[in-house]
Amino acid sequence: MPQDLFCLDHKIALITGASRGIGEAIAKTLADHGAQVILASRKIDDLKRVEEDIVRQVEGIQYRPAIRERWTRSIIYFDEIRHKFKRLDILVNNAATNPFFGDVLSADEKAWDKTFAVNMKGVFFISQQAAK
Repeated sequence: MPQDLFCLDHKIALITGASRGIGEAIAKTLADHGAQVILASRKIDDLKRVEEDIVRQVEGIQYRPAIRERWTRSIIYFDEIRHKFKRLDILVNNAATNPFFGDVLSADEKAWDKTFAVNMKGVFFISQQAAK
């Protein structure tokens, strides 16, 4: 796809779960199309590797979407984003977990609680902060 058909120059993008896989690929693609990307993950060392691979302006932040105090801390992250970039144009809520591999009838409550906390609550509260 020609770059000018997907121009993100001067756009600020936050990608959660950006330390590997789909999140890393999304971050690189957005950066390739001109966005300034903010990478978020619980694995800060992996974020540093992704930061080094992206040529454009990039910044990594560590967070854990399943932990309630991290949601509170995410307010701090968004305050920093507002201060540094003045806005957030794009949010890619990519962070997710799947702590259980097997049929649904065998899943226990602990696995469900973790899945729900990251994949539902984390997405909700990060989206809420981004919208503010």
